[in-house]
Amino acid sequence: MQQTNKLVNVLIVDDDELDRKLVKLVLAKAVSQIQFGVDGAETLGQACEKLSGGNYDIVLLDLNLPDSRGNVNVEKIFNLVPDVPIVVLTGLDDEEAGLEAIRSGAEDYLVKGDGLAYTLVKSIRYAIERKRSEYSLIEAKNELEQSNTRLVKATAVANEMAAEAEKANAAKSQFLANMSHEIRTPMNAIIGFSEVLAEEEPLTAQQKEYLKMILDSSKHLLDLINDILDFSKIETGRMDVDNIQCDIRALLAAIESTMNPSAKHKNLEFKIECADDVPTAIFTDPAKIRQCLINIVSNAIKFTEQGYVKISARKISQQDGQFVEFEVSDTGIGIPPDKLDSVFDAFTQADGSTTRKYGGTGLGLTITKQMAGLIGGQVSAESEVGKGSKFKLVMPMTNTAQTQDDKGSGFGKTTAANAAQEIEPQFSGGVLVVEDIQTNQALIKTLLEKLGFVVTVAENGLEAIEAVKKQHFEMIFMDVQMPEMNGYDATKRLRSLGIKTPIVAMTASVVEDDEQKCRQAGYDNYLAKPIDHKCLVEIISSYLASPMAV
Repeated sequence: MQQTNKLVNVLIVDDDELDRKLVKLVLAKAVSQIQFGVDGAETLGQACEKLSGGNYDIVLLDLNLPDSRGNVNVEKIFNLVPDVPIVVLTGLDDEEAGLEAIRSGAEDYLVKGDGLAYTLVKSIRYAIERKRSEYSLIEAKNELEQSNTRLVKATAVANEMAAEAEKANAAKSQFLANMSHEIRTPMNAIIGFSEVLAEEEPLTAQQKEYLKMILDSSKHLLDLINDILDFSKIETGRMDVDNIQCDIRALLAAIESTMNPSAKHKNLEFKIECADDVPTAIFTDPAKIRQCLINIVSNAIKFTEQGYVKISARKISQQDGQFVEFEVSDTGIGIPPDKLDSVFDAFTQADGSTTRKYGGTGLGLTITKQMAGLIGGQVSAESEVGKGSKFKLVMPMTNTAQTQDDKGSGFGKTTAANAAQEIEPQFSGGVLVVEDIQTNQALIKTLLEKLGFVVTVAENGLEAIEAVKKQHFEMIFMDVQMPEMNGYDATKRLRSLGIKTPIVAMTASVVEDDEQKCRQAGYDNYLAKPIDHKCLVEIISSYLASPMAV
């Protein structure tokens, strides 16, 4: 159906020639209102043929035709050209017949006679407008339905892609967790036995140098693994954030204790300055602040050959509140201006040659920036080639803490007091080691025997339960992943038997979910592999008193 302001094409379907001429005359007189192009058909067959090949804006239809009668005429034309309005034009003045014609598809029902001149043009124009409005609504509805269909399909595709992405993330996280476990397990023995040899066995100077290389390389590999795991956790949204009291000066002292040996090894001065106006403590995630600062300081030491590395802490004010600003400055090689922004990008270093010379994954600063963002902080950098760099870590000072009371160490964490012990304690009594890998059995057995314990070894959870039934132990060190019965099930079983002995999980996995599973299973503490000797002593000291120290 098409209509223009100049011409309306009309098809008159009527077998009475006089009636057709009358209608043409009425339409011709309406030229001031609208111009009509008129065509005629005497039968329904002729009308259908013309409608199939023509372009008409309206059909004026008689109900009594030589080849068809009644509302069948309306139905056939409506089905043939549903977008062309039909006005029934008949000599039968019957309201019910008119209603039936409307139900069959007609837009109007007019009776031939004297009033036709007044009503015909108006009826034609109304019929065309109604049909056009009707089809506009139909087209809009169809478009809406098509849009909805496209939206449903797009949503389904998006959901499918999201599900696939989630599966991929889960698979990647599981893969990294598995790889971490598989790599940490042999590294536990490599680092552990190397430390044992370095401490007590009589070695030549060259052997000590070789041993130091083994330890340095192993610890470097462990750092790389930790970087990749941290990056993966942040990417997949699996890194938890704590909000606990953080003693800033104690935090800086711990960083100084940790990083000073690396600085001394390169003959660098390592300085820490904390302004008097820095609060005693704030509520934040101290572990993440510590890691951010250690990452930055490690980079500074790595890229500084002479001079100093310094941490400065001060309070600053900004529009949105009070902040603590940690600035790490160095006298290192510096960063070119065009490379400064990219140092925070993943797997990127300012110069590709630095990877070969200094090593690293290129993830340290990326992790630092993302980790700082997790706890509401920001990291920025400025640098000058040949003169050094400054990295600033700005942390919000909201919820400032006034005291240092009630600082909990948490499940599987170490305390500063115990970590500071310089004299290694000695213990007595029996302990049970539950571990299926022989190298790890030998290592933990050696470490515990050097602390004064008598050690019994079990290879799986079933053996551990039988051993505990036969003998009392001061402590139990139980691996998590073992054949026959894993550590979770064994610990649950021991707790169900009423065993109160402290049980410490030993695992090469570092996924937060595993730590939570250990707690739920009934473990008392958590010791990650490779086993840190100081952490081992500290955990034991938190449950057992040392009868003597040497």
